Amino acid sequence: MANSTTPQATDPQPRFDRKELGRTFARLRHEVAGLVDDAQRSRPFYAKSKEEALAKRDAAVKVLTELAERIDFLKKEGN
Repeated sequence: MANSTTPQATDPQPRFDRKELGRTFARLRHEVAGLVDDAQRSRPFYAKSKEEALAKRDAAVKVLTELAERIDFLKKEGN
């Protein structure tokens, strides 16, 4: 008798791992927070100047905004 909780080899869709998604968001938050913190320092760790640190922070926020807009587009696509 087969165990019903184990995925079958014939399962056309692999299981979605919400924990992996959570880890991805946690990593993203950590990385962006590092850039935000660095931009607030008078002598940044990850940039050669304060201006470069601010530019990196702003670029990261822009990427996140574009990603959110793209995901919103995907949700609305086909309706």
